[in-house]
Amino acid sequence: GGQGHIMRPCPWWWCQKISRPLFITHAVRSNSKSLTARSATMSNCTVIPVPALQDNYMYLIIDNETKQAAAVDPVDIDAIQKAAADNQATITTILTTHNHWDHSGGNLKLIKAVSTIDRVYGGVGDDVPGCTHEVGDGDSFMLGTKTQVKVLFTPCHTVGHVCYYIDNAHVFTGDTMFVSGAGNFNTGTPKQMMEAFDKILGLPDGTNVWVGHEYTAKNAAFACFCEPDNKELQKRLEWARQQGSLHAGEKGTIPSTIGMEKACNPFARIDQLSVMEFCGPCDDRTERMRLVRKGKDDWGRR
Repeated sequence: GGQGHIMRPCPWWWCQKISRPLFITHAVRSNSKSLTARSATMSNCTVIPVPALQDNYMYLIIDNETKQAAAVDPVDIDAIQKAAADNQATITTILTTHNHWDHSGGNLKLIKAVSTIDRVYGGVGDDVPGCTHEVGDGDSFMLGTKTQVKVLFTPCHTVGHVCYYIDNAHVFTGDTMFVSGAGNFNTGTPKQMMEAFDKILGLPDGTNVWVGHEYTAKNAAFACFCEPDNKELQKRLEWARQQGSLHAGEKGTIPSTIGMEKACNPFARIDQLSVMEFCGPCDDRTERMRLVRKGKDDWGRR
C-alpha cells in the first residue's frame, strides 16, 4: 500500500525549464511508522534516498530493467535492505564515495548479510572496507543492463573520494558537494576542492545532485552571510527551513541540481562578484576557495 504516485511541483528556484517529470514521491512504510521517501525515476534507473544516522543519506539506485540495485554509502544495513525489499530490488553492488565510517562502516556487514553483492567500488587509494574494485577518474561500468555509472575522482575530503555520475542524470557527491555547501577539506587542499567543484559543475545544469548529508539549512544561512544582498539566497534559506529533514519525517531538501548549486552554493560561486567581494582583494581562484571555506568555518564558530 501507499504507492500512489504524486507529482512534486518544481520549487521556485528551479533553474531551467524541464520537459519531463524530475521525480515522484511515494511512501515507504517502516513497521507502523510511515516515512516519506522520494524516488527519482529516469529512463533507466530509479533513485531512492534512505536517511541514516543523524543526518546521513544513503541511496538505493535500481536498474529498472533488471531490478538490480546499487547501495550508495550503506551505513545502516537494515534500512537499506528494507528499501530494497520494499522495491523488489536485489542489491548487487556497493558504491562508496569515501572511507569515513559514516559512509563505509556498513560495507562489511552488508556484504555478509546479502549474498548477491559481488562488487564493492571505492576510490583509488581510499582504503574502502571490502573494496573489490578501486576506481579513478573517467572509469565507467554498468549496473544491471541499462544503467551506466561514471566515476569522477574528487580527492580533498579524503585522499580517494569519488563521486558517481549515473545514467547521465544523477550525481552522488558524498561529502564533496552538499546542497549550498562543501565538505571539510581535512588533509586536502583548496586547489583540490576547487578542481572537484569544477568537475562536478561541468555536468549539465539539470543533473540531480544527491548529497551525503542533510546540512542545507545551515549551509543556506552561511550563503546569506556570504552574499547578504542576494534575495534568491534568502528565499532558499526560508525554503530549506520549511522543508526540514527526511530524518525527522519531513520533506528534506534533496535532490538539488547542478543549476541550483551554481545559483546558490557559495563554493560554486567563487567567480561571482559578490563572493569575490566577500573574499576581499584576491585574483586567485584557489585562494578564494580557501577564503570561502575559512569564512564558513569562522562563521560556524560564532
